[in-house]
Amino acid sequence: MTTWLSLDGALAALAVGTLVALGLGWAGLALLCAFFLSSTLLTPAGGRRTADQVIANGGVAAAAALLASGHPAWTAAFAGALAAAAADTWSTEIGARSRRAPRLITTGIHVASGTSGGVTWLGTAAGATGAAFIAAAAVLLGLARPWGAAMVGIGGFAGCLADSLLGATLQARYRCPGCGAAGETPRPCCGRPAALAGGLRWMTNDTVNLLATLAGAGVAVLPFVAGVATPPLPQ
Repeated sequence: MTTWLSLDGALAALAVGTLVALGLGWAGLALLCAFFLSSTLLTPAGGRRTADQVIANGGVAAAAALLASGHPAWTAAFAGALAAAAADTWSTEIGARSRRAPRLITTGIHVASGTSGGVTWLGTAAGATGAAFIAAAAVLLGLARPWGAAMVGIGGFAGCLADSLLGATLQARYRCPGCGAAGETPRPCCGRPAALAGGLRWMTNDTVNLLATLAGAGVAVLPFVAGVATPPLPQ
């Protein structure tokens, strides 16, 4: 576990898991575990997530799960948020293995692998698969009916696209004043902090991920807000 989470990441994961269990019981916790395990196994060396990353990917889902005890439509929001987080992770990790250079989602120009907002056909397909995986798991766990699961999958993919759009437009981009190396953080390079080269300083990668899960939750819950569907009660 220490290879998957930092100390503060483990504490944040414990808090997220506790909130999910309180709101949606074992079924919600199982869906959360399905997301975490599948995403972690796709990350080289397992990754080592910090508290900020855990909250960015699971915070919206935890809040929705806790609210699900008051209104079952929040169950769809919970699944949609996790579907978006899974779609983004699957898209990023599998898309990085594409033999073709990614293209910026807003302009279509080729960009270096790992560039925020860069997409590939392989990564896009992986994102859709990740969203569908969470949607299918939600049905098996009794957290969604088939029609609602379709919206969970659509919401997850929409969140993944939102992540790419925000990454290409508003996410902070930095450049080293010495060597010109680009990055997503102002981490010192060549002895000096990198300078903001574009985007909004507060729009970090974690902020983008949080907004993407919020978009996934919002799309997934739309049919229930509109009154055209009724979500299942928590198990």
